[in-house]
Amino acid sequence: MNQTNILVIDDVEAIRTFSSLVLKRMGYEFVETADSAEVAIEKVQHVTFDLILVDINLPSMNGLELLKHLRAKSPSSKVVMCSASSSDNNIRQAIEDGAEGFLVKPVTPTSLVSLLQRLGFQ
Repeated sequence: MNQTNILVIDDVEAIRTFSSLVLKRMGYEFVETADSAEVAIEKVQHVTFDLILVDINLPSMNGLELLKHLRAKSPSSKVVMCSASSSDNNIRQAIEDGAEGFLVKPVTPTSLVSLLQRLGFQ
Protein backbone atom coordinates (compact mmCIF):
# COMPACT_ATOMS: atom_id res chain seq x y z
CA MET A 1 0.00 0.00 0.00
CA ASN A 2 1.08 3.54 -0.76
CA GLN A 3 1.30 5.94 2.22
CA THR A 4 0.62 9.08 0.14
CA ASN A 5 -2.14 11.30 1.62
CA ILE A 6 -4.54 12.51 -1.08
CA LEU A 7 -7.48 14.92 -0.82
CA VAL A 8 -10.11 15.06 -3.60
CA ILE A 9 -12.22 18.25 -3.57
CA ASP A 10 -15.32 18.32 -5.76
CA ASP A 11 -18.94 19.28 -5.12
CA VAL A 12 -20.21 16.36 -7.24
CA GLU A 13 -20.45 13.22 -5.12
CA ALA A 14 -20.07 10.85 -8.08
CA ILE A 15 -16.74 12.45 -9.05
CA ARG A 16 -15.43 12.29 -5.47
CA THR A 17 -16.47 8.65 -5.17
CA PHE A 18 -15.05 7.66 -8.56
CA SER A 19 -11.71 9.41 -8.00
CA SER A 20 -11.37 7.98 -4.49
CA LEU A 21 -12.21 4.46 -5.69
CA VAL A 22 -9.71 4.62 -8.57
CA LEU A 23 -6.95 5.93 -6.29
CA LYS A 24 -7.62 3.24 -3.68
CA ARG A 25 -7.56 0.53 -6.35
CA MET A 26 -4.19 1.93 -7.42
CA GLY A 27 -2.91 1.27 -3.90
CA TYR A 28 -3.38 4.67 -2.27
CA GLU A 29 -5.01 3.87 1.06
CA PHE A 30 -5.15 7.41 2.48
CA VAL A 31 -7.68 9.18 0.26
CA GLU A 32 -10.05 11.73 1.77
CA THR A 33 -12.71 13.82 0.07
CA ALA A 34 -14.29 17.22 0.58
CA ASP A 35 -17.46 18.56 -1.02
CA SER A 36 -16.67 22.26 -0.50
CA ALA A 37 -13.84 24.72 -0.05
CA GLU A 38 -14.76 25.16 3.61
CA VAL A 39 -14.50 21.43 4.35
CA ALA A 40 -11.20 21.28 2.46
CA ILE A 41 -9.72 24.18 4.43
CA GLU A 42 -10.74 22.47 7.66
CA LYS A 43 -9.12 19.20 6.58
CA VAL A 44 -5.77 20.76 5.60
CA GLN A 45 -5.55 22.33 9.06
CA HIS A 46 -5.43 18.83 10.58
CA VAL A 47 -3.74 16.66 7.94
CA THR A 48 -0.78 17.26 5.66
CA PHE A 49 -1.76 16.03 2.22
CA ASP A 50 0.86 15.10 -0.36
CA LEU A 51 -1.56 15.65 -3.25
CA ILE A 52 -4.75 17.70 -3.46
CA LEU A 53 -7.08 17.50 -6.49
CA VAL A 54 -9.31 20.58 -6.70
CA ASP A 55 -12.34 21.19 -8.90
CA ILE A 56 -12.25 24.76 -10.24
CA ASN A 57 -16.05 25.12 -10.10
CA LEU A 58 -16.97 24.89 -6.43
CA PRO A 59 -20.17 26.52 -5.11
CA SER A 60 -19.17 29.01 -2.42
CA MET A 61 -15.55 29.67 -3.37
CA ASN A 62 -14.09 28.82 -6.74
CA GLY A 63 -11.14 26.46 -6.96
CA LEU A 64 -8.69 29.19 -7.95
CA GLU A 65 -9.52 31.11 -4.76
CA LEU A 66 -9.23 27.89 -2.77
CA LEU A 67 -5.84 27.23 -4.36
CA LYS A 68 -4.48 30.40 -2.74
CA HIS A 69 -5.71 29.23 0.68
CA LEU A 70 -4.21 25.79 0.14
CA ARG A 71 -0.84 27.22 -0.90
CA ALA A 72 -0.80 29.30 2.32
CA LYS A 73 -2.04 26.58 4.70
CA SER A 74 -0.35 23.56 3.14
CA PRO A 75 2.68 24.77 1.17
CA SER A 76 4.24 21.31 0.84
CA SER A 77 1.16 19.82 -0.85
CA LYS A 78 1.12 19.37 -4.60
CA VAL A 79 -2.15 20.85 -5.86
CA VAL A 80 -3.71 19.89 -9.19
CA MET A 81 -6.74 21.72 -10.57
CA CYS A 82 -9.55 19.86 -12.37
CA SER A 83 -12.16 21.27 -14.71
CA ALA A 84 -14.36 20.30 -17.62
CA SER A 85 -13.29 23.60 -19.18
CA SER A 86 -9.71 23.53 -20.36
CA SER A 87 -9.60 27.21 -21.23
CA ASP A 88 -6.12 28.69 -21.52
CA ASN A 89 -7.07 31.34 -18.95
CA ASN A 90 -7.98 28.74 -16.30
CA ILE A 91 -4.84 26.72 -16.89
CA ARG A 92 -2.55 29.75 -16.93
CA GLN A 93 -4.13 31.23 -13.81
CA ALA A 94 -3.91 27.92 -11.94
CA ILE A 95 -0.22 27.48 -12.77
CA GLU A 96 0.58 31.11 -11.92
CA ASP A 97 -1.18 30.66 -8.55
CA GLY A 98 0.92 27.61 -7.68
CA ALA A 99 -0.87 24.55 -9.07
CA GLU A 100 1.38 21.67 -10.07
CA GLY A 101 -0.86 20.69 -12.93
CA PHE A 102 -4.30 20.66 -14.52
CA LEU A 103 -6.59 17.71 -15.27
CA VAL A 104 -9.38 18.05 -17.79
CA LYS A 105 -12.62 16.30 -16.79
CA PRO A 106 -13.81 13.70 -17.12
CA VAL A 107 -10.93 12.37 -15.04
CA THR A 108 -10.09 8.81 -16.07
CA PRO A 109 -7.96 6.12 -14.46
CA THR A 110 -5.41 6.65 -17.24
CA SER A 111 -5.23 10.42 -16.63
CA LEU A 112 -4.79 9.82 -12.88
CA VAL A 113 -1.98 7.30 -13.45
CA SER A 114 -0.25 9.71 -15.84
CA LEU A 115 -0.59 12.57 -13.36
CA LEU A 116 0.72 10.54 -10.42
CA GLN A 117 3.71 9.37 -12.47
CA ARG A 118 4.49 12.88 -13.65
CA LEU A 119 4.37 14.21 -10.08
CA GLY A 120 6.58 11.40 -8.78
CA PHE A 121 4.00 9.50 -6.73
CA GLN A 122 4.43 6.24 -8.69
